[in-house]
Amino acid sequence: MEYLYTTGNGKTYPIEMGYKFIESKNYVYDYDYITSLCEGCGNYQQGGGCPPLAPKFGDIIKTKKYSIMIYAKLLSEYKSEGVKNSNNYYIHYRFQDIILSNLLTNLGYTIRDDYNNLIFLNNGFCMGCSKKCSFKIGENICRKPKKRTFSLEATGVNVEKTLKNEFGIELQWYNKENYRDIDFMVKSIGLFYADKEISQKIENRFIEYLNSLKSTKNKIESK
Repeated sequence: MEYLYTTGNGKTYPIEMGYKFIESKNYVYDYDYITSLCEGCGNYQQGGGCPPLAPKFGDIIKTKKYSIMIYAKLLSEYKSEGVKNSNNYYIHYRFQDIILSNLLTNLGYTIRDDYNNLIFLNNGFCMGCSKKCSFKIGENICRKPKKRTFSLEATGVNVEKTLKNEFGIELQWYNKENYRDIDFMVKSIGLFYADKEISQKIENRFIEYLNSLKSTKNKIESK
């Protein structure tokens, strides 16, 4: 389905979205390997949503056997001219990253808040606070626990392999050597629960959840 994302300044971007209900055990995960890729990041061993503070995926799915995986895809052709002309790979990356992360984070919160004991695993680092993470300044408690999120990767999920297995999507990666030939960015989230009936409830209301977001430009028609 296509979702028209609208930024705060009124610019609109078409985003491809898809979702699938899968058993949690079908996610590809390897805690030690995936979290080792976080080493070197400033949030690793510091951020409240990052390893080692994030739970292990293997522990989550002991009780949360069902899930919905959601992805969002933004084509690079929709970058602004300023971004396209930039020689800074991070600017290219962040343009798409911000849009997709904001959309998926807000959608994840919206669905999660409708159900008890549902676990929402986000993408990227925790964005629950506007201030510096309390764990980074030496505190041992999250100031906004209801907004705190852990990413799929922080729990050990191999998102690249899981997206390929479930959706046939092969991720493209930005780096300093390759940032102009990236065709698109895809990011994903997962919501996990014990009651299989929740899958049907989310299915029945998925379009409603999307239409409730502030970033919705035009309402999506249910099929």
